[in-house]
This record gives sequence, C-alpha cells and structure tokens, in this order.
Amino acid sequence: MDVKTAYLNTPIDCKIYIEQPEGFEKQGDHSESLVCKLKKSLYGLKQSGRNWNNLLHTYLINENFTQSLADPCVYVRTTEDERCVIVIVWVDDIIIPASDSNSLQSMKKSLKDRFKMTDLGVLKWFLGTEFQCSESSIEMN
Repeated sequence: MDVKTAYLNTPIDCKIYIEQPEGFEKQGDHSESLVCKLKKSLYGLKQSGRNWNNLLHTYLINENFTQSLADPCVYVRTTEDERCVIVIVWVDDIIIPASDSNSLQSMKKSLKDRFKMTDLGVLKWFLGTEFQCSESSIEMN
C-alpha cells in the first residue's frame, strides 16, 4: 500500500513561515509582502519525515500494534485468537502480511479510513526487491 502525499497531510510540529508561491502573492494593508504560516509538513523540510513517522507510529500504537525492538519499521498485532497482522513501513510504503484474509482486509480498511491510500495489490516489488507470492510461499529475487 502507498500513502498518498503522506508529508502534506501531516501536522507540523513548530511555527514555520514561507514566502508566498509565485503567482499567488497577496499584499498586506500597506503593500508589504506577506508570508504564509505552514499548517502541514512539506516535502523538503528537515522534520517532515519525522512528523509523518510520528503520526503513523501513534496511529499504529492506538490500533494495538507493538513496535519491534529489532526493527522500528515493523509493527505487530496478535489477537487472543492468535490472528496476526504485521505492518512493515518504509517512509510512505506499507506492506501488510496477515495470518488470514479477514485480518488483512480489516487492516487495509482501517488504514484507508485514516489516510489517503492506494492499494497496490499483491506484493510484487519493495525496496528494489522482486517478490513472487503464492498460497504456500513467498519468493524474493
């Protein structure tokens, strides 16, 4: 799954002012140039990636996931009936292995309800690695 414009939908953690974009300038009451206060993160800001990561992390923790101690990009949720969902994150790309189809679909719906997402279907490529998935195995090239 891919989060659409992840950074642009993430609240910013401090006050940042930017010059008005060309073609959208407005003058102040005394013809002075005005600046814009950012409400959301922008691509290119040093803290945008961290702001996005904090937002996603908080969401996953609130959904009863536990962050892996070995890899902070991996979150795991296991239910009492031993259903398991794993969320693997690389910036705004997410892989969701699950123990059953219902858990997978439920997690996808939950993410889509919270974030603007594109479901890329069955895993084929991730971080430069090709995947071939079948009912009984996952092969990586």
